[in-house]
Amino acid sequence: MNLRVLEVLAAFGCLALFVVLLVALPELMNGMEGLAYVVALVVFIAVLSIAGYLIDKKAA
Repeated sequence: MNLRVLEVLAAFGCLALFVVLLVALPELMNGMEGLAYVVALVVFIAVLSIAGYLIDKKAA
């Protein structure tokens, strides 16, 4: 698969995951909404970083 297409698909997938986490985590973590948003951001950054690392490893 073309690496550009793979990068775009990974980015959209991570964005969709981020939106789902932003909606779901505050409901699951009652009383800790602020922490839920931070957790959603950290998970988003981690997943996007791992995806970028794996795509870069595949390109090399």
